Amino acid sequence: MALIVGCANETPAPATKATAPKPKLARSALPKFVDVTADAGIHFAHVNGGSGRFYYVETYGSGAAFIDYDSDGDEDLYLVNGAVLPGFLERRVPKNVLYRNRGNGKFEEITEDAGVGDEGYGMGVCAGDYNNDGHVDLYVTNFGANVLYRNGGDGSFVDATETAGIGDERLSMSAAFADIDNDGDLDLYVSNNTDFTLENHKECRHGSIRVYCGPGQYEGASGIMYRNEGDGTFADVTKEMGVYNDRCRQLGVVFGDYDADGDADLFVANDMTPNFLFRNEGGMRFSNIGLNSGVAFSPDGKPEAGMGTDFGDYDRDGRLDIVVCNFQWEHCRLLKNEQGDVFKDQIHESKLDEPTFSTLTFGTDFFDYDNDGYLDLFLANGHVEPNIEIIDRAGPSYAQQDQLFHNNGDGTFTDVSTDSPGLATAWVGRGSATADYDNDGDLDLFVSNNNQRGLLLRNDGGNRQHWLSVRTIGTHSNRDGIGARIQVVADDLHQVEEVRSGSSYLSQNALRVHFGLGTHAQVDRVEIHWPSGIKQVLEDVAADQFLTVREPEKL
Repeated sequence: MALIVGCANETPAPATKATAPKPKLARSALPKFVDVTADAGIHFAHVNGGSGRFYYVETYGSGAAFIDYDSDGDEDLYLVNGAVLPGFLERRVPKNVLYRNRGNGKFEEITEDAGVGDEGYGMGVCAGDYNNDGHVDLYVTNFGANVLYRNGGDGSFVDATETAGIGDERLSMSAAFADIDNDGDLDLYVSNNTDFTLENHKECRHGSIRVYCGPGQYEGASGIMYRNEGDGTFADVTKEMGVYNDRCRQLGVVFGDYDADGDADLFVANDMTPNFLFRNEGGMRFSNIGLNSGVAFSPDGKPEAGMGTDFGDYDRDGRLDIVVCNFQWEHCRLLKNEQGDVFKDQIHESKLDEPTFSTLTFGTDFFDYDNDGYLDLFLANGHVEPNIEIIDRAGPSYAQQDQLFHNNGDGTFTDVSTDSPGLATAWVGRGSATADYDNDGDLDLFVSNNNQRGLLLRNDGGNRQHWLSVRTIGTHSNRDGIGARIQVVADDLHQVEEVRSGSSYLSQNALRVHFGLGTHAQVDRVEIHWPSGIKQVLEDVAADQFLTVREPEKL
């Protein structure tokens, strides 16, 4: 692992450009994912608390987070669980769990010692060092009071929710940290879904068959934007920042500087209501440009059931694109960034239309699993209705196979799901997260399944090509460097990515940023644009290493 401090030089960076078509690997040479959950010592099973009463919240499952909580260079794993609901008979009380990565491919559960075993009805999780003390903290969303765990740096966490003032008690879903005003402190956005409570629970039927009520049976709820006050507390600035809307039903959220103007913008995937794209107006306010930008509705002008989402430059043109996935019989949307606040859906051109139409997708991740320099796509699938095979005889099933799409480098993707033994079984997929948990140079996956065991999927073979993993340490910027924009140039391979907290569905990828380099054994240039405005340039960087970069002290 290398540590870089300061700037190499300040010569202007070349313009980011699309790369030439990549050489095609034989499909048999592509990496495979293998289920190593039990061998790795992970024995987590999600509990949704269902007892046949069909409470609305039971359908949503939970998320997962890869975090290096003890700063030892190994990605640990935090898993969110459900809770007991009325009528549920279970002696053991479900709780969230933290697994410590032992560095040898094995994990050990340390939940009690760490003090993070929340027993609320858990939904999502995100991570970030909100108090800039050098230790990554956790924020857990619940059906009920959310929880902020402050990392003490000694292997344990403290519940700082009350002090921080961010314990929203509604049905919260995804959440993400970002420095929305670039003041060096991480702020927080929390999505809320509906006004559902156990008291206003409704009974719904399809003919004579009892089914779960859909989100349209309940009123919407606004998400919350919290501004970090820099003293351990947060202020609710939702209305002040222009992001209040109580008519939506929010699920996935992701921050990304789509217009490359130096501040974090926000995309929100809404269920049965228009999606939001909040453009950050210099840290003073956000403007919802979802409708005018082309991301709010389907191409035929209808709101869809947005679930999971991610930002990523899938076509390597230097601009962050958006993927958002939806309900069964709705395509995912691959929204290409055309500049000028305009996105164009490329789901048909990318050949993702047909394979994503018949699935119900939650977890949604851009990641380069074969290290060829192009972002591939992973989708965690599973229906919300256990009786769907009876209700809809057109073919949908409750448990569904997850999907892996290989980026062909020409704007199209190929479904390679059947090549991986770890993707052969159908599950009721929900949250998903990526990380190189075994530090072998390729990205692995964790998938959280609703009312089932989770899956640790090891990437076998992705490290046959070169790679670079970058960890950022902020000084003027927030300590984790969340929001830093990293450009990597290796000959004709140009890439851009950002350090990000919270994405996919209810989940958190590792904060280290992974770049596949293909056949390139050296990187010509790494350019980091920090949230503080500092630009840092490194040249002639060796491939196949974990690179830690500290933000220069001078402004």
